[in-house]
Amino acid sequence: MGDSLSRGTEAPICRPGREAHEVCCLLGAEVRNVTERVAQHVKSTDDYLLLLFAVGTNDTASQNLGGIQEDFKGLGMKAKIFGAKVIFSSILPVGGRGSARNRQITSVNSCILGWCRHEDFDFNDNGTFFDDCNLSERDWIHLSRRSKGTFGSSLDNLVWRVLN
Repeated sequence: MGDSLSRGTEAPICRPGREAHEVCCLLGAEVRNVTERVAQHVKSTDDYLLLLFAVGTNDTASQNLGGIQEDFKGLGMKAKIFGAKVIFSSILPVGGRGSARNRQITSVNSCILGWCRHEDFDFNDNGTFFDDCNLSERDWIHLSRRSKGTFGSSLDNLVWRVLN
């Protein structure tokens, strides 16, 4: 479940022959929006082995570090209710938005990593792989078609490793 960066990752994640996977993309979502909507998409009566969240890019444009951390904590506590393994994907850097925003993203990722360790959540660090401007659309935020496939495959491999 994630923000608009998750859009276009369905093909590699949900390809035939894999166990049941579902991608839920909430366009323009911030972490608190995902927290509010997770119960609509993840039913407590269903048996989920894994919940993967790729969200936070939009938060870095409008919130300070403390607010973002609190929103992630709220999402984590909500996700624990479902009894599934929980993974947070690091926030991807954004091109063309200035170095201050990418420093904010790096700070948030560092804090989320420490918090995930404390809460026994997994953290998928995407590193700086997507910092390459050739991987972004013209808006410098959304992933290009090629990078969506790469990101989706990376997430699919992560899911496969965690579940096997």
